[in-house]
Amino acid sequence: MIWLRGALVAWLGFWTIRLGTGAQKGCFLDLVNLAFHEAGHLFLTPFGETLHFLGGTLGQLAVPGMLVAYFLRFRRQPFAAAVCAWWAGENLTNVAVYMADARDLALPLVGGGHHDWNTLFYQFALLSQESVASVSAATHWAGSAIMLGSLAWACYFLLSGRAREQIDTLVADRAPALRYLLESEEPSGSSGV
Repeated sequence: MIWLRGALVAWLGFWTIRLGTGAQKGCFLDLVNLAFHEAGHLFLTPFGETLHFLGGTLGQLAVPGMLVAYFLRFRRQPFAAAVCAWWAGENLTNVAVYMADARDLALPLVGGGHHDWNTLFYQFALLSQESVASVSAATHWAGSAIMLGSLAWACYFLLSGRAREQIDTLVADRAPALRYLLESEEPSGSSGV
């Protein structure tokens, strides 16, 4: 139903503003992200210490990324893919908070242990205040840009038929490779979210 999609987009828009502006450091998805973060550590442990520490971040980014691919390639549900892409962007803002803590080490860690980004920044000689601030800010802005782009993508599916046709024409003329992101097997106004 279109109203359900609209409500979801409005809710994600609220969180995009809160997270993108830094008004809030975390959101409702953080516990879900944490599970995939920890699974990423376990999955990449056999591949060495660096990949083990990076595995948490890779795990929490891989799950929404794979869901984007799944919904685009196998289900042809680009609205669902846009929502999952938003989730990937939200994950980046979450990672940016973790990165920014690499020097202060103030965040509570699951089970104690090592701070992933303190270890990684140290290994790559990026643990200076300026480096940590630069990398975490760039990650935050990348996540915010992905959330905004994903919202725009999701909003396309809320438009009337005529507005969608105009955008389809514009995309076909200027960026035909992007048409795949707008095409779905479901009829317009379908009840699927």
